[in-house]
Amino acid sequence: MRRSALFIAVTSAFTLACMGGDKLGRGDDTAPEGDSEEGGGGGGGLGGVCGAYSGVAGVGTRWEFNYQDGQGGSGYYVIEVTSIDGDRVEQVSSLSMTSADYSYSSETTSQYRCDGEGMFILSSTTDYTSVVAGQSYSGWTESTFNGDALVLPRQLEVGLTWVSDQSYTYLDSSGYTDSFDTTFTFEVSAEEDITVPAGTYTALRVDTDADEGGSHYTKGVGFIRSSYFELVRYTK
Repeated sequence: MRRSALFIAVTSAFTLACMGGDKLGRGDDTAPEGDSEEGGGGGGGLGGVCGAYSGVAGVGTRWEFNYQDGQGGSGYYVIEVTSIDGDRVEQVSSLSMTSADYSYSSETTSQYRCDGEGMFILSSTTDYTSVVAGQSYSGWTESTFNGDALVLPRQLEVGLTWVSDQSYTYLDSSGYTDSFDTTFTFEVSAEEDITVPAGTYTALRVDTDADEGGSHYTKGVGFIRSSYFELVRYTK
């Protein structure tokens, strides 16, 4: 799958954001600990290694989402922080989805750098299997970013805008290789109360050309909803 819409949605969502308010309701194990940049353990409380709105609270932080592709496909998407080494953060995500015409499963390992400015994506490698018309296809893709591709600022507030210049080289298991220069513009457009299966949150909406429906983030949890995803559970 070349430069899939899912990859764009997730990088802009995560990992691609928004300044959050306080949580109104909570699902299992979703309450943030403390309310300051410095507080808490593991990833450093709400501030964390990647900022208050990343949700990264330490190794083992985990997000579970329902996924809908808008074309009849649905499934489950899970992201987990598997390693933190100084300013480097590794996340592994898995997707399993089906539709009337096909099924698809994948595992993606993404590397990020976090600093005082925010969260930058460095690389992303995906192993996938799809079944279409009874035929199974497997392969892998690899994207390596050449510069600072900011996907989530450390602090967010309504009215904030930023630009993510995503210049990267692409390689897949078929031998196809190319380079791409893609620019996404983000704006924190509103504070809204959002209900997802994990609970009800006061969240910030981030609008971008990558997702017409916008994405929502809340402080201490991170990404909770977009056109494709709804948070089911957050644990740390």
